Amino acid sequence: MKKKDINKITEVAESLGWSVRIDKKDCLFSKFSPAGQDFNIEFEAEDLEEVIEKIKERCVNFDCSEETSLWLDESGHGTNGAPYDMKDLYEDMDDCRDMIDELEKAIRKII
Repeated sequence: MKKKDINKITEVAESLGWSVRIDKKDCLFSKFSPAGQDFNIEFEAEDLEEVIEKIKERCVNFDCSEETSLWLDESGHGTNGAPYDMKDLYEDMDDCRDMIDELEKAIRKII
């Protein structure tokens, strides 16, 4: 990926509170959810357009119910930064989906 594109992506993402690490094709975007969970998006991309495509794909395929269920075991459900109440977990996952959507729209404005 071009250095100038990495810089633009990083600048936009960081302005939204995301931490960004892009190394060659490996992309990692991290941010704390409104409930305080460490939330990450990780994928491979060759260029700016593919970054946008992968983030959009993650948003479209983000299933709040499935993501919530992942936290309803001994590693979540009130531990490791996850809210205890199932309703709060679901709302936090819904907020995470919104964060992904906001990130994709902001990066799309670069091109």
